[in-house]
Amino acid sequence: MLDRAELTSRVTAVVRHTMPDLPTFASLSTHDDLYNAGLTSMAMVRLMLAVEVEFDISIPDADLLPDNFRSIAAIEALVARARQS
Repeated sequence: MLDRAELTSRVTAVVRHTMPDLPTFASLSTHDDLYNAGLTSMAMVRLMLAVEVEFDISIPDADLLPDNFRSIAAIEALVARARQS
């Protein structure tokens, strides 16, 4: 089982990989709005796929909502729910 710090680190790495135009020096807190940081609808799809691969989960169709990808914290919650099912 992942601890909170490892989960945050892995989700942050996936977000940074999916959003390569995000400045490397930019501070990204767990509650920052990723859409305000430049996440587009196409990048959200790539992010969703990358999260599924990184955590070996399948995100249910009902959870494919923009709010579930709005922040690192939202993605962490999504991963936790998917891992419990």
